[in-house]
Amino acid sequence: MNEPALLWIWSRLVSAKMADCWVERLHFLGEGRLALHRLAGRPTVRLEAYLPDLPAGRDLLARYGGKLRRAPAPGSVPSPPGKRIRIGGKLWIVTETEAGTPAKDPSGNHPLSLVIPAGMAFGTGRHATTGMLLREMAALPDWRGSRVLDIGTGSGILALAARRLGATRIWALDTDPSALEVAHRNEAANFPAAAIHWVEADLARWCSRVRFERIVANLFLMPLLQGANRLAAWLRPQGVLLVSGLLREQAAEVEARFQAEGLCLQGRKRRGKWMMLRFGAPAHCHSTEAPLP
Repeated sequence: MNEPALLWIWSRLVSAKMADCWVERLHFLGEGRLALHRLAGRPTVRLEAYLPDLPAGRDLLARYGGKLRRAPAPGSVPSPPGKRIRIGGKLWIVTETEAGTPAKDPSGNHPLSLVIPAGMAFGTGRHATTGMLLREMAALPDWRGSRVLDIGTGSGILALAARRLGATRIWALDTDPSALEVAHRNEAANFPAAAIHWVEADLARWCSRVRFERIVANLFLMPLLQGANRLAAWLRPQGVLLVSGLLREQAAEVEARFQAEGLCLQGRKRRGKWMMLRFGAPAHCHSTEAPLP
């Protein structure tokens, strides 16, 4: 009789408010490999990842802590391709299986498309924070000639979108080398030659000699607050800064922090419990937004 197959289960407690951020971060494991277990009367949930082998479990332990155990595998876990995502009227996010059949817009034209393999990358555009940033990027006019900085790049989807929209000078930062490997492969899947500067660094330590017309940052609250002075210093006078990764109740604190650095609010978007904020330098501020309640 054959021995039953073993499944490795990695788990850790995470804040209930940040649970879907963790799910987005671990999306590269593949759809169907993650589960959240709510704990009655507690502000935390137990996040579990179901893994096919021990090295994958050890990798998660090294990166994120937590615990690892093994159990009989109930069977293979499917990882079906996701559906394509439309970003405004300019951009489609598609999987490898759809890459050869670009969709047409109502006028019969082919919108720009990006191939992000399903079940592979940290960011696929499906999470609210990524989706809001992509839509705001698509709404900005003329990316040609602009210098772009993407902080917390993950799969590279925002940097890749900037390149697809016309930017040619792009820097993309992440602290996770495996994320940068995925991002580099995603660039190769979408463009004939590499052009994006993929940098292993975090916002608090990276130094830039240039200033940027467009900055996008999809980060948690504390890195945004701690890095506000650097982001403000790196933004050119006519530039635009887009930040997300924020819960609605955190937005006012971030807004105040960036205003203290001399930036002004140009707009905000909300999707569910998540917020995106758009800032500009004083010379380029035309906001009609009311303060957050």
